[in-house]
Amino acid sequence: MIWHLTKRELYDHLNSLRFAFTTVLLITLMIINAVAYLDAHKTRSQAYRKKISASLDKMRANADNLYNLVIEGPGDLYKKPASLSFCTSGGEAFIPESVQGGRASWSISGGGTSLRGVWRMSYPQSNPNLWDIMPDSTDVDWGNIISIVLSLVAILFTFDAISSEKEYGTLRLVLSNSISRGTVLVSKFFAALITISIPFLIAALLNLFLLYTSGSISLGASEWGRLGVIVFLAFIYLSIFLALGLLISSRVNHSSTSLTILLLLWTVWIILIPSTLGSLASGLQPPLTREAFYAQRMDPFEKLRAEDGTGLDIPFLSREVPATKETLLWAEYLTEEATANEGLDEAHVNAQIAQIQLARSVTRISPASSVRYAIESLAGTGFTQHVQFLERARRYADEFRTFIIETDLADPESPHTVGPKEGTSEKPVDFASIPKFEDRISFSAAYTAAATDILLLLLFFIVLFTGAFLSFLRVDV
Repeated sequence: MIWHLTKRELYDHLNSLRFAFTTVLLITLMIINAVAYLDAHKTRSQAYRKKISASLDKMRANADNLYNLVIEGPGDLYKKPASLSFCTSGGEAFIPESVQGGRASWSISGGGTSLRGVWRMSYPQSNPNLWDIMPDSTDVDWGNIISIVLSLVAILFTFDAISSEKEYGTLRLVLSNSISRGTVLVSKFFAALITISIPFLIAALLNLFLLYTSGSISLGASEWGRLGVIVFLAFIYLSIFLALGLLISSRVNHSSTSLTILLLLWTVWIILIPSTLGSLASGLQPPLTREAFYAQRMDPFEKLRAEDGTGLDIPFLSREVPATKETLLWAEYLTEEATANEGLDEAHVNAQIAQIQLARSVTRISPASSVRYAIESLAGTGFTQHVQFLERARRYADEFRTFIIETDLADPESPHTVGPKEGTSEKPVDFASIPKFEDRISFSAAYTAAATDILLLLLFFIVLFTGAFLSFLRVDV
């Protein structure tokens, strides 16, 4: 009986003007997305390869002497452009594309010795005017098509699903037969879900066909798997608003009233809450301003000199083995200076991350925010991916420093006090043995990052569909 009623509803939907409008709209948006993405991804990929090549060439040149690697390090660490960025950009234009690495700009000399700061990581701002928080951006991508367009289309297909039948008295005739109310509601739900899914899948397949045949992207098993989860998320999200439409339609007696209420709820829940609550929440835990941050960034070396009280005059350092007291002292100071500067940068970026995470947690009251965050995580773009990229960069920095220390220890002629030139091995390093940074996105990491938002979307659907079911049971026909 459910399938019989579903076919009847489905026939009415497929022959309606709103179905034709939905089909044209989704196909148009997906074509625009594919065309825009092809050029942008090609440009970003070429730029990424050039930067990686330049970084490796610089590392290869510095490998002629271990001390050069100590002060120059591996250079900048770059984030790989995501193959699925057509699903959502995630505000990538406002997020730094790299973790910078290099030595301090200062150098001091005296007593026949010259000292330079050693390599440390720093965290650049993509745009100095956007120092405090990553803003939202609007692009024609899958994330916005799903969160905005599909939710609105779902409302247009369900606002009159029950209210119009109450108006014309057809609901009384249907329920006069031996058909349960649950069967009627489920049939209407599945009919609307299938109707909207058809143009969405057609548009999505056309989008993927254009992207794949262009040769600009390469999709492996991980990418196809994440795409499958994104499509599944789209169906869950669509179901949320179908359930909402059925709930409101069952509570009112006129279709015009139902449409008005649903459009108001859609505007508040999908448009206003993500932007307004995000802005308010971001002000609850503000990080340091740019001026305050630089005010704190006094040279830690100068602080160490003040705390030492001796002025730390630079003596003549030698390559004696074992290392002299002076060489050990300066190695300690250089390491602490780099650690303090890197720690200050990391503390500031962590404050920014905490601010954004707070804002995102609050805005998850809207399913539009949850589905966007989930798609970002699965596509490998946006804030979640950037946080994972920073973590990968930190692990690599530790690996690189361990390599430096172990390589220095392998040189019997070195005083083993990494930092000053006189205390560090000056032998060449095998370039192939130097650890290289490679940014990768795994399916498991992407799914784990999206798990919370997926569960929230399922919870939204269960609550709303249960509400619609209970409400329909009590409808007076």
